[in-house]
Amino acid sequence: MNDEKVSDVSASSSSSDDMESSEDEQDFAKINDRAKRHVGWCSPENLDSQSSQDHNNRKIVIWPPPSVASTAAVRTSVRLRNVNFGNPKLGGKMQLYCRTGHHLAVYPDGKVRGNSDENDLHTYLEISSAGYPGQVKIRGLLCNLYVGMDKKGRLYGEVEPTSDAIIFIESFRNQYNTYLSRKHAHLGWYIGLKKNGKMKRGPKTGFHQKAVQFLPRRNRFQ
Repeated sequence: MNDEKVSDVSASSSSSDDMESSEDEQDFAKINDRAKRHVGWCSPENLDSQSSQDHNNRKIVIWPPPSVASTAAVRTSVRLRNVNFGNPKLGGKMQLYCRTGHHLAVYPDGKVRGNSDENDLHTYLEISSAGYPGQVKIRGLLCNLYVGMDKKGRLYGEVEPTSDAIIFIESFRNQYNTYLSRKHAHLGWYIGLKKNGKMKRGPKTGFHQKAVQFLPRRNRFQ
């Protein structure tokens, strides 16, 4: 009786083992038959192609959006004309009287300084356009030299009419004109005259100083 029970237990255990082994074999077969995942996208070539596709499909957003006014401004052609200086009949001939009490004068030896004598011919100047609105050249009529500013901010008479040292930016401040050197505009260097009539170096000038404020006078050319 006991032998029959032992044989039944052993038979059941062997059958269960066989079932488990068969199930394992089936699972293993399923794993082998399973399709492999596609991992080609990890390659550099596919990464480049995918990034290029993403870049092409990416939407370009313009911010801020263009307005009707800005579009019209772009389409409208604006023509800037040169400014006519001085009296239409007299041209740009004038004297520049500084608030320090001197007229800007240019001498044949290349010196530029102030002169309190309004009858001195060296104070007779001509202001002409330098090609852009607000930019001018100042020429002494007697010696035919242009007012220039060197790298140290000193005024001098320049012979060459195409030098960038003779171009100044003319602006109107407090009923007076100021002349900022275009070459040294980032430094804020102006044409200036001291109270004793000597020229004031650019580094010592400021737009708020009386030394850089000039009043155009044209009564000598009428």
